[in-house]
Amino acid sequence: MYSTWTILAAEKAASFDWTPAWALGGVIVTGLFGLAVQWHQRRAAKEQAEAQASRELSKWHRELRRTSYVDCVVAYETFRDMVEPLGNALPWPVSAPLNDEEAAELDTLLVTLDERYADLFQKCQIVRLEGPAAIAHTAQGLILSAADFRHATKGRATATRTGTGSAEVSTWNSSTEDMRSRISIELDRVIPAGQAWCRSG
Repeated sequence: MYSTWTILAAEKAASFDWTPAWALGGVIVTGLFGLAVQWHQRRAAKEQAEAQASRELSKWHRELRRTSYVDCVVAYETFRDMVEPLGNALPWPVSAPLNDEEAAELDTLLVTLDERYADLFQKCQIVRLEGPAAIAHTAQGLILSAADFRHATKGRATATRTGTGSAEVSTWNSSTEDMRSRISIELDRVIPAGQAWCRSG
């Protein structure tokens, strides 16, 4: 019942050698498997590198925050160290104008005061802008306290230099007391927030 064509096709199929086709299929499957393994390895390596980079970036941010916070406090303390030498150079009550030597010493101290204020302002401003609310508030308080002291010092210096005694001593004294007390009050209030800010990634 089979036709001649069917018999010929069956004979042809029976005589066909499938070995090269199976070999080619095996090569293709092995190659695809190899590519898949390579892709997964590259992806895992990339994810590992990204995770490492993220950890290093977080560590760098923590160090930067810590350094910024410490720099602000140290700059404030360095600025506050000017209270005693300025107090010695600005006698009160004023009995006579400063002589040339006293005026030169005062000028040197006022230049140092301005330099330290500029340093404090820059370092505390970074913390004020980048820190959380409690830390930013403290940094702003330190800046304002230093600005008040600087302003009162300049007023007292003008009065002392000319011997007029017109500057109010109470303004200078209150700004001095504020400089002395603010750092401990503010730091006691915000140390926990500062520690958390420094640890955060």
